[in-house]
Amino acid sequence: MLMIGVGVALGFWLSHAAGPWQKLILLIAAAIAAGGFGNVVNDISDIATDKISHPSRPLAKGDISKRSSTVFSVLCAAAALICGFLASWQHGIGASVPLVMLLLYALILKGTPLAGNVLVSALVAYTIVFGGLLGPDVQRLYVPAILAFLLNMPREIIKDVQDQPGDRVAGYITSASLSRPALKAIIAVCGLLYAMLVIVPYVSRGFGIAYALVCLIVVAPLHLYWSWLFYRSDFRKSAGKISALIKWEMAAGLGAMAVDEIIKRIL
Repeated sequence: MLMIGVGVALGFWLSHAAGPWQKLILLIAAAIAAGGFGNVVNDISDIATDKISHPSRPLAKGDISKRSSTVFSVLCAAAALICGFLASWQHGIGASVPLVMLLLYALILKGTPLAGNVLVSALVAYTIVFGGLLGPDVQRLYVPAILAFLLNMPREIIKDVQDQPGDRVAGYITSASLSRPALKAIIAVCGLLYAMLVIVPYVSRGFGIAYALVCLIVVAPLHLYWSWLFYRSDFRKSAGKISALIKWEMAAGLGAMAVDEIIKRIL
């Protein structure tokens, strides 16, 4: 949720979107509420599998009832739409997109190899663009959004691997059911494309030297480290660590853009 909020704020800021700070707060609230809706609906549909794969989660433990969770998910969806439309009618429509897609994922695509991974990764990328939807420089966000998609895809696949014991019991056929060579090939392609494109914002002059330096000093080592863990042995044993490293790499990428923009505005 924190990264969703940061992504929206960065998109708003980097695209030079117009409007008071209250509008930005509404956009952040809309995105976080939509993300909360997706998480709750997903946990509701995963109660049986989480009892095996993630027994400490509130619904799996029985700390929260399914009925209460359903009510909360409806409130999250309503909050996302209200905040979106209060910001602008375009953002209101924009806020409805993840709600529909997240519901589709939780109810239908979660048990479909790769389809769910692609959808969730696309929504992660969409978060950045959503913040700068009406900004005059929204085109600056397109390559970062693609990078977010490429980086999140491996993480979603690895999370499927972590959840495989519970998913198998529930009858879900996720990406984890694909052959190991196929999974490695998909993750390798995403990782390679990401490594090739991460410098594009600097080369195209969308971002400056500060962006390039943060990518070189922080983003690249993280990318190389999790890639090394992935290839050196059975990545299933290191799935949790790899997933965490990718999350930190995503945060570092957002930080690289923020640092670059701060320096530009100061100078």
